[in-house]
Amino acid sequence: MAATALLEAGLARVLFYPTLLYTLFRGKVPGRAHRDWYHRIDPTVLLGALPLRSLTRQLVQDENVRGVITMNEEYETRFLCNSSQVHKWSPEEAVRAIAKIRSYIHIRPGQLDVLKEFHKQITAGTTKDGTFDISKT
Repeated sequence: MAATALLEAGLARVLFYPTLLYTLFRGKVPGRAHRDWYHRIDPTVLLGALPLRSLTRQLVQDENVRGVITMNEEYETRFLCNSSQVHKWSPEEAVRAIAKIRSYIHIRPGQLDVLKEFHKQITAGTTKDGTFDISKT
């Protein structure tokens, strides 16, 4: 079972960049083959692919994007997305900002601990093994 999971993870990594290039190509071609990078679902939500660095300015200025929730693997975001800290908030400040905007979202103490550890690793610029353990949530 472990070998199968390892093989699947490796295959996903190998196929990621070729499929990303294919998706980028589909976004550039006109006509029936064209595929939009994202779609507006309602006044506050866009649903789409990972926002690449080249799209950041457009998404902020044209679409008023103020945050991104991604379900990507770390290797998918390492070189392609804009992960710089725009606001330079501490974890506590980020939680307060989220609470002002979406009062129904509650961050549990364990989640805040994970966020603090992640923030510490990111601001240090390195991680021990290049991954982040979210099993504490």
